[in-house]
Amino acid sequence: MQHILVCLDFSELSKQVIPFAVTLARGFGARITILHVLEKSDLDFNAPMDCFEWEMQKHEATRYLNTIQSEIRNCDVLVSAEIIEGQPAEQIHHWINTHDIDLTVLCSHGTNGQTQWPLASTAQKLISGTSSAILLIPAKSLATHKRHDNNSTLFFRRLLVPLDGSSWAESALAYAVNIANYQHCEMVLAHVIPESGITQMEPLNSEGLALAENIREYNWNVASHYLDKIESRLKSTTDIPVKTSLINNHGVADELINIVDAQAIDMVIMSAHGSSNHQGQYCGKTALDFLENCHVPVMLLRGNISERKSVDKLDYSLLESSSRLPLQAAL
Repeated sequence: MQHILVCLDFSELSKQVIPFAVTLARGFGARITILHVLEKSDLDFNAPMDCFEWEMQKHEATRYLNTIQSEIRNCDVLVSAEIIEGQPAEQIHHWINTHDIDLTVLCSHGTNGQTQWPLASTAQKLISGTSSAILLIPAKSLATHKRHDNNSTLFFRRLLVPLDGSSWAESALAYAVNIANYQHCEMVLAHVIPESGITQMEPLNSEGLALAENIREYNWNVASHYLDKIESRLKSTTDIPVKTSLINNHGVADELINIVDAQAIDMVIMSAHGSSNHQGQYCGKTALDFLENCHVPVMLLRGNISERKSVDKLDYSLLESSSRLPLQAAL
């Protein structure tokens, strides 16, 4: 991870993403770009903005961003700022596509405050319509995180990495290892066993019940062996405390949220897709359901790991399997 984009408006909600971005930037040695969009207030979005109004807004935004930059520089992080004009989601999307961005950090809500909707429109559009990895910070989640003594970075105690056996999901492991090493925190590897999928037109007879039980037992054994193998490899190559959580239930997103609550998870690192990946979609249904209901920060990774440059300095060779894509990946 080399370049982090932080999306800010003038709201206090959006400012809470800064400590998270600084923490990751310090851990990965990345630089930060702060992006602010001067949004048009009139109904004719295609009309040019009044020059005087533009200069006034730009002056205010520049002063605001200069203050933020000074705070970030005091944390020994390289930072710059950009001001652009237009509709936030569209302009942020365009900026990401025209710059070398590894991670986009934004809050679930901004200027309009928290609403009845789980995500504000800008966050929703960027999650569903951009290929950049995203760190989504739920509104008001900062208060639940402890800070280090120097008050510049956050302290994570426990990370959650959901796994479903796919190389897509496993791509999150390398990122989680980097963060866990820097934060000296625990990793929780979780798998929710999917529904067996037996066709049922009427109540199952004894043969059907036996088959369903056999499938459940098989799935449990396979998943348990899989998690144990990943845990063993991590423990043999790192000093990170690792534990596993295996759930036999149907609602994957709901069960993952239960794990977040039960195990006091501070951040979730997951792929936007898993074993049921659908090409052409930036975010799978399970990941989106989870994002909309999770109350802790979620790092959502995009694309297959074979498509990414490896900039990690850690050796992940022992985490690799001949049947899978390499786990050497970095944002």
